[in-house]
Amino acid sequence: MTVADTVADADALLARRAEALQRLWSDLAMRHVALGGACGCGMGGISLRLEDFELDIFDYLQEAGLRSEVPDVVAFFGAWGPADSRPEPVRLLLEQLVSVETGAACAAWVLSRLERTLRSFASLHGPQAED
Repeated sequence: MTVADTVADADALLARRAEALQRLWSDLAMRHVALGGACGCGMGGISLRLEDFELDIFDYLQEAGLRSEVPDVVAFFGAWGPADSRPEPVRLLLEQLVSVETGAACAAWVLSRLERTLRSFASLHGPQAED
């Protein structure tokens, strides 16, 4: 096995992880998240979709990335611009990760944090979302 084979295998693994997160995001983004449903005040609660938190999720990733001191990550998020400068930033981010346009170090950094965030939402809002 050559170095090129090892790099190609690592890129393929990152792309598969990104594809799995793309599927998870697609599933989770349309789910309703009830807020205040168990509140003793008698209010019926509020129902939002996870996609309503998309800018917050991306902003969290971007802020952490800019502070990360990992040059590829800082450069990637610095070039992105404000979270709200592009529609559906989480979906676009995952598309870039699938195509490995971000570079392996950046992709691994982003995937680990985004995966933790999305799996957390999945565990709170239905076991069927965790696959």
